[in-house]
Amino acid sequence: MESLFTAILPDSYSNFIGTIAFIIAIVCLFISFLVNLRSHATKMFSILLVASLAFFASHWSTYFAAIFIVATAVTELEFLQNLAAILRKDENYFNYKKEVLSKEDNIRRKAEEVLEEEYVASKTIDDEISKEKKIDISKLQDMSRTEMMKYAFDIEEKTLDFLSQTYGNIERNVRFRKDGESVEFDGVISENNNQKSIVFEVKWIRNAEYSLQLIMHSIRRSKELVEKYQKITGIKSEFRLIVVTNTKTGLNADRIERFREKAKDENVFLTFLSLSEIGFEVTNENS
Repeated sequence: MESLFTAILPDSYSNFIGTIAFIIAIVCLFISFLVNLRSHATKMFSILLVASLAFFASHWSTYFAAIFIVATAVTELEFLQNLAAILRKDENYFNYKKEVLSKEDNIRRKAEEVLEEEYVASKTIDDEISKEKKIDISKLQDMSRTEMMKYAFDIEEKTLDFLSQTYGNIERNVRFRKDGESVEFDGVISENNNQKSIVFEVKWIRNAEYSLQLIMHSIRRSKELVEKYQKITGIKSEFRLIVVTNTKTGLNADRIERFREKAKDENVFLTFLSLSEIGFEVTNENS
């Protein structure tokens, strides 16, 4: 009997802890069959199973891997990113953070841009995404807010696709943040090992009557965005404001020249594109 008991007992402390963890993991597995406890029991089963395997392996590398695997289940992703940056000795990671906006954040940002246009043009739109290829100019003013937002998203995407043919790959919908401050752009290109950046903002002028207020407002705001970007990242940027008009003749030459002069004063590179140039089939252009 004593020899049997000795044979059952683990031969090391790590194996003993691993055995206990494995037994509890199996108990959690059965508990997970209960619907009201399934979520927590499943998580505990996964954690304890990984822990038991690490103890059985009894090697520093498995302990290290287990810490990261278990951490993904019990902590925030940002903590793991910070830990990975420490291990890589990536000092720049803590200077600022760059992240791709979620769909919800991008919708919110577009809604904020809409509020700007509402303020200067007393017009409104809503929030969804579409991939329309045809635009009937005569129907724009009668479109619902939802339809208008669909076009706004698609026009931004097509504009950045068009610019990518010249500038190369453009990161879309990017936010930079540090110490509670953040700045967001429609597109960003990093050059010279992050020593310089080109940032893009796309503005669609659906009603030429209000182009003056909206474009001037966007040019003035660009200076604030560039300064905030440099403060957060320490990187100088070249700001390119892309104005999309319904037609090639949507704005007269005198007004375009006025915009260019104002943009030059603010160190903004101003580009005008029409819907047809970025890939839309436009009908009733003279409406």
